[in-house]
Amino acid sequence: MKVLFRTVLFTAVIFAFFTQSSDAQFRHRGNWLGPALTVATDPIGFGVQFEHGISKNIGIGGLIRYWGKSVDVYWGDYSWSVIMPQFQGAYHFMPGDQVDPYAGARLGWAVYSIDTGNDSFDGGSSGLFLTAYGGLRYFFNPKIAVNGNIEFRIAGDDYFNSSLGLTVGADFTL
Repeated sequence: MKVLFRTVLFTAVIFAFFTQSSDAQFRHRGNWLGPALTVATDPIGFGVQFEHGISKNIGIGGLIRYWGKSVDVYWGDYSWSVIMPQFQGAYHFMPGDQVDPYAGARLGWAVYSIDTGNDSFDGGSSGLFLTAYGGLRYFFNPKIAVNGNIEFRIAGDDYFNSSLGLTVGADFTL
């Protein structure tokens, strides 16, 4: 996980120093894809996100995340994981700028898996959830951007262990 984050950060810094950023921006019909880390959780979640500009200010897309953890307890191993596919829509306040603040909502489905080490208690559950989020994307150049956002759970399962989540990532223009 640390190697991936350092590699993405190193690549973004190199591109920032050696390329121009005159056309770096959110735009209509643009497409962005990149990794995302949910850093305010234990364990850190990771995933991938996609956004497509459907108008000058509005982007839609998706995000899929994964969390998993295993601990040793007195009766054996206990592990859990959650996979969350989500649809998202965002309003971009300053399209055409290198700095891109945005706000939006995500609707998703959380699929939990639990292994207690005891066959009679294994299982999981699933649930629908809705979150509101806001953040900032910074374009180093037309092909690479970094982003960060804060997410607030409005309805559904409490997968962050609180109502807030913090996500950072990189976006690559397709």
